[in-house]
Amino acid sequence: MANLLYAEYEEKVRPYIDLIDSLRKLGLNKDLPLPTIVVIGDQSSGKSSVLEMLSEVALPRGTGIVTRCPLELKMKNGTMASQWKGQLTYGDVSLTLNTPQDVEEEIKKAQKHLAGKTGISSELISLQVESPCAPNLTLIDLPGIIRVPIGNQPQDIGNMIKKLIHTYIGKEETIILVVIACNVDIATTEALKMAQEVDPNGDRTLGVLTKPDLIDRDTEKDILKIINNQMVPLRKGYMLIKCRGQHDLIANTSLANALEKEIAFFNDNVHFRPLLEKKIASFQHLSSRLTNELVLQIRKCLPAMQEKIGSKINEIVKQLDKMGGAIPEDPTTRVHNLTRRILGYCDEIITLAMGEYKKDYSIDMKLHDFARDKFAEWYKKLDGVKIGSKVETACNTLALQHFSSFPLLVSEIQIKIAEVCHKMERKAEEMLNINFKMEAMVYAPDEMYSYKLMEFQSRGQQKGNNSVASSNFDAQAMVIHLHTYYQIAIDRLVQMVPMVLRYYLLQELSAHMKVELAQLLFHSKDVDALIQENDETAEQRRELKNNLDRLTQARNLLMNY
Repeated sequence: MANLLYAEYEEKVRPYIDLIDSLRKLGLNKDLPLPTIVVIGDQSSGKSSVLEMLSEVALPRGTGIVTRCPLELKMKNGTMASQWKGQLTYGDVSLTLNTPQDVEEEIKKAQKHLAGKTGISSELISLQVESPCAPNLTLIDLPGIIRVPIGNQPQDIGNMIKKLIHTYIGKEETIILVVIACNVDIATTEALKMAQEVDPNGDRTLGVLTKPDLIDRDTEKDILKIINNQMVPLRKGYMLIKCRGQHDLIANTSLANALEKEIAFFNDNVHFRPLLEKKIASFQHLSSRLTNELVLQIRKCLPAMQEKIGSKINEIVKQLDKMGGAIPEDPTTRVHNLTRRILGYCDEIITLAMGEYKKDYSIDMKLHDFARDKFAEWYKKLDGVKIGSKVETACNTLALQHFSSFPLLVSEIQIKIAEVCHKMERKAEEMLNINFKMEAMVYAPDEMYSYKLMEFQSRGQQKGNNSVASSNFDAQAMVIHLHTYYQIAIDRLVQMVPMVLRYYLLQELSAHMKVELAQLLFHSKDVDALIQENDETAEQRRELKNNLDRLTQARNLLMNY
């Protein structure tokens, strides 16, 4: 029966914990918060003792700050016949540990390597333990909270520790395990205050009371008030445990014996005995509770995690597309990708010509404003307007957006832009010159002229000019005829000038640029130099590709749950 229960437990629980461990190993915690249990407590709250009892390994002990780096404690319950296994990882270091007694010294070395002799570090130390006594559980232990620096510790080390703790417990996916000694006033517990700041309703905070053997006789009722949520309420409530005391450590009491002594202690106390029945006392019930809480939190967070990973993958793919895709393996592929981007660049110039370009390169409105002046005066000013320079600026800006990662290519493209713009500007001016010379002829279709004349005559009648003397009638009629023809000519110019400029300075420009840039890529003597990326862009591309691979692996893992 025990074996059947063990197999069922492994099937239902272990995969979820392994999933988060695998995601953390992939570095996914850098992209989004992962469900985890974080252990915090004031200095000397018994936090290290709790972790020792859960993991059956000796952690660093002593005065001052003992935990100086975040410690990820990954525990896996092995079969009764399996041997104890340990693996310690930090930075580029990975050590295989042969016995539980090796753990303390190696963690001290890791902390000294990462944080120096007296400081703290946010770098993670990972300890993986597998044994028949370990629960299926992963915890992250953080430095104990101190109020006054000791010895050579930095003066602001207390704030540094609080800042480090806050980066973990502030995440909604984190379950906060607050360790509180029974022999201190709970109202003064700094760790509980920090938990309340980020989790005011206590929805994701579980309190663990330690050192019940150190309280004065007949004060057990005060502890029961805390456990019954009558002091500082927590939705997840509190649990009571008894760790190995100093006498047990000196006597080298085994974990099995310590657990038996813990049960005996609670059974012998009339106030605490009912807590065993309610499963809110003892390490046995604490380990089961923590495992279940973590699995529930993982299940709860899985849909949001999948959605966030999908969004990040789409974002990276878009960034890589803007850069021309993933890292090209050979020059031929790079040239092919650049050709595709050149066509996209020229098409964007065409889009500008069709009036669909949404950026700040508005040309047609400026042209309409110019054309609203008297067309003779406008033509005199046309050479000074230099519409071609505005188009050249727009094309240069687009070139930087499309090819900024290729400095030499951008320089060559800008040269080609200047040449083609100058050529098209001259052609546009020639066409406009011809059109303005044509406007020197007095010409308007009879039907159009009659329609416009009726408009102006109608306006004159509406103004009520009956008092005008008959001697002025001929002059008034001539003014109406002049305005009629002037309006016809202006209407022609308002449509013709933008069309000419759009045709030559955008549409023809785009067509010529396609030819020029194709020749630049395929007939240049030093194509490799042109398509050489700058170091910053190449590094950014590699980083994006690595992130994409990592997130894709993470998404594939999540698809099985």
